[in-house]
Amino acid sequence: MPRVLTILGPTAVGKTAVAIQVAERLGGEIVSCDSRQIFKHLDIGTAKPTAAERKHAAFHLIDMMPPDRFMNAHEFRSLAETAIDDIVSRGKLPVMTVGTGFYFKAMTDGIFEAPSADEGFRKEMERIAESEGSPTLHARLTQVDPKAASEISENDKVRMVRALELHYLTGRTRSELSNETQLPPSPYQFVTVELALDREELYDRINRRCEQMLVDGLIDEAKSVREKELLSDQMAEKIVGYKEAYEYLDGSCDLEEMLSKFQQATRNYAKRQITWFRKHANGPKYDVSDNTLTDNILRDFESA
Repeated sequence: MPRVLTILGPTAVGKTAVAIQVAERLGGEIVSCDSRQIFKHLDIGTAKPTAAERKHAAFHLIDMMPPDRFMNAHEFRSLAETAIDDIVSRGKLPVMTVGTGFYFKAMTDGIFEAPSADEGFRKEMERIAESEGSPTLHARLTQVDPKAASEISENDKVRMVRALELHYLTGRTRSELSNETQLPPSPYQFVTVELALDREELYDRINRRCEQMLVDGLIDEAKSVREKELLSDQMAEKIVGYKEAYEYLDGSCDLEEMLSKFQQATRNYAKRQITWFRKHANGPKYDVSDNTLTDNILRDFESA
């Protein structure tokens, strides 16, 4: 069974840097498990590997799709398995960096094969959420899929819309579909390690990285994809950084307010990631401030 060294951790903790070090020492290639870096054109705000970093290691599942196209976990799994199989076939080690937990869960736990998105239905749900509020969507979900409604917060618009969409397209609930079309776990041994950092220091890193993204041109990048109609206002609402940049471009906040909102939203995103990893990660946890971090990861991977 092929082994995949899998590095989990919240945004800004340093997954890419560690993955590059590991890949260089073990002859590996990096597979990104990130729901934002998979989009084309969104480079600065998603913290994609820089051109300099890409010279040190090959990266997969970055710049794969237009930013207005939704990718579900089943589609991600298919792409990831193709990339991993290719890496293994060439005698290389797959090194997966995980920021998006539900994508990774589709690899390790299996997933049902769901129908593709219906953009017309999604736009109608977005319109309802905007005009009547998210609780209206949650009430509608409670009517057609009570189990999904009990598991999904009324603030989680993305998952509510998807559950409603599944019922709209198939006439069955999410649970019914899962039981009927479940795919098994991917055929790999995922050797997981989790990167951690003192919460205050992590938040400081996030704040400084957000500041640097503005210096690097996040506003101009957001303006460009908007003018070219590559990223709709509806989709930007779901992507931290571009949501706040669009608000600034609309004049609803000044640059200082935009930065503050961006930093807060990114910290909240990191907090959600940490919560997910706490529940689902089962490998050792490493402090990224430890100078022997890479050596420790390699030692434990080789003995796993």
